[in-house]
Amino acid sequence: MAVTRDTIVKIQLSEADMHICTENAQILCETMTDRRDLHARGYMERFIDILMGEAAEAAVIKWLLQNRKYAVSAVNKRSGNPDLGHDIILKDIRGTEIKCSVKSSLSVYKSTIDDILDTFTVATKASELRKVNIQVYYWLKLKGEPRITVPTERNMAIIGWIGENDVKEFGTYSTENRQAPKMKLRDTRPMHSLLEYLV
Repeated sequence: MAVTRDTIVKIQLSEADMHICTENAQILCETMTDRRDLHARGYMERFIDILMGEAAEAAVIKWLLQNRKYAVSAVNKRSGNPDLGHDIILKDIRGTEIKCSVKSSLSVYKSTIDDILDTFTVATKASELRKVNIQVYYWLKLKGEPRITVPTERNMAIIGWIGENDVKEFGTYSTENRQAPKMKLRDTRPMHSLLEYLV
């Protein structure tokens, strides 16, 4: 089953939710070191990227809890230690804890869900794949009214997910020397299909 504009999930984060995300991003910005395969980032860019990641994680957890599934953040934001490559702990139908990675990305020039699904892939590489891998996308709207020129939780959606064995082949991004799955977001699994595997 393919992902469509009707299967994506939009979650409204409250002001209180975003306050927590902002506090976490500020803490993490002081302690997080950039990956070697990532371009050099200044403080402001790092903060915005981390904030988008925190909001994405919060949205995924909120959606799972709304669907009565176990979901907790796997990262102690105040520990000063980097995360272990996963963001959320879930439980499968046997009650076993499983690791979930949440990736967030920003589309600047593609501002419709169909364009995003047909253009982009999950922002992961082989070494980062976990049991469950969820992709969240933000998108800008540079034309029309109102214009959206900065990332916002209103223009954010949980797109879909893949299992650790779903990616058959990796290539590289056209703009970075970094692995990228050779599958489009449309070919990922719809979020609601994840629920049947979880308690």
